[in-house]
Amino acid sequence: MLFLINIGTQPIHTERLLLRRFTVADASAAYHNWQNDPVVTRYLTWPAYTSLAPAKTRMALTAASYRQPDVYQWAMQLTDPAATLIGNISVVSHDDDLQTMAIGYVMGQTWWGHGYMPEALRAVIDYLFSGTDVNRIEARHDTHNPNSGKVMHKAGMQFEGVLRQRGLNNTGLCDEAFYAILRSDWTEKHRQND
Repeated sequence: MLFLINIGTQPIHTERLLLRRFTVADASAAYHNWQNDPVVTRYLTWPAYTSLAPAKTRMALTAASYRQPDVYQWAMQLTDPAATLIGNISVVSHDDDLQTMAIGYVMGQTWWGHGYMPEALRAVIDYLFSGTDVNRIEARHDTHNPNSGKVMHKAGMQFEGVLRQRGLNNTGLCDEAFYAILRSDWTEKHRQND
């Protein structure tokens, strides 16, 4: 049996973003910037929050989870002077035997279309391949949400196919498009860029 080397959630800096651990104090910003928006949560597995209470509970649980070395969950914060919290990106599941991690992400509508999510996803992919022994990083999206697939493609992931009625989200049963990047893909890309 193989076990992934885990380094946990550490800060990641990109050109425009700071990816960092959530704190309990982030509950209000998360709630107001994306968690309460039914448009943002439409294709997610949890409904939009209707009060701040579940956001506080979620932040407390997230902050406590960082004690585990296999938790990878980042708050996405702009590095401009406003330092606004705009979303999150996480490893939502992992399989040690297959050396595979699955990524999920969400971002407030205000910041859609500015390239922040592909920037964050590329940085997380680099972080995981550089610091762990993961071999495959994957992500999936409801086929009615093609913009999420564009994010995956821009981050260097390859489209692998659609599984019909494979997922369940706030819209019901859905077809899911799968994307992935292998360590060998990532290594080759970096070799070409050097």
